[in-house]
Amino acid sequence: MVYKEDRAQRTRDDLEAAIGHYMVAVAGRLLDEGLPVSSISSYGAYDDLSQDAFGADVEGSVEFTGAFRRKVFGEGRDAGLLWCGVSGWCFFCIPEGTGRTLMDSARWMGGGLTPDPGRVAAFLSEVQLNAEFSGSEERPFYRAPHADPRSLLRRLAVFDPGSGSTESSDYGSRFDRLRIDACQTRVVSALTAGNQEVVEVALRSGELRAVLGFLEYVEAAAPQDDAREMARRLRSDLSLRARDGRDGLDEHREALTFAEEQQR
Repeated sequence: MVYKEDRAQRTRDDLEAAIGHYMVAVAGRLLDEGLPVSSISSYGAYDDLSQDAFGADVEGSVEFTGAFRRKVFGEGRDAGLLWCGVSGWCFFCIPEGTGRTLMDSARWMGGGLTPDPGRVAAFLSEVQLNAEFSGSEERPFYRAPHADPRSLLRRLAVFDPGSGSTESSDYGSRFDRLRIDACQTRVVSALTAGNQEVVEVALRSGELRAVLGFLEYVEAAAPQDDAREMARRLRSDLSLRARDGRDGLDEHREALTFAEEQQR
């Protein structure tokens, strides 16, 4: 009995990791397209009977920043991409105060249980154009809940970066690295863009300290050396320009120099 439970727990853990890597693959594609992915989730308890209320078992999600959700889908909306181990991908958008559930609002992508990340990205592009008519409200079924978890693991294995490696189990760290890399790419692109005008921005002293504080946090917490160094230099530039005004614009440009070096 103990052995059976240990085996079941290993299967749950393996499914969580495999689904997590699939979510990383999709999130990475969306980050490459400039979308502000904020987090991912993975749930591998294939034998959780409480999921029967939704006709489901395992699942994963890709979620976006609140600013993006409000801009694209409107105020007071919880919106994102959900992968269901029974029905594949759906987009959900739940207006606040409506009492609707995620399944009530789901627009199903179709196209199979584990479609390529590029197809999921294309589906989200359609959603951004017209969320109410993208996909279908009719839910597809590709697999019975709780059935044959080992077969599902084999289907998800293609998204695992290397079976048996540390990276293979730690999908959360993979996602963190992808997200900071995408941010770093956008920062370098912004700093080195051509024909930049000088912008006058009025800030209260507390607002400036807040910006510098966030950059200090990035310098301490970012998982990549380049991102930490960029945050340090940008924080220094802004602090010194605040002291010297316009005269410091061309003198205090360590972040720009670092960005130019990265593009060589």
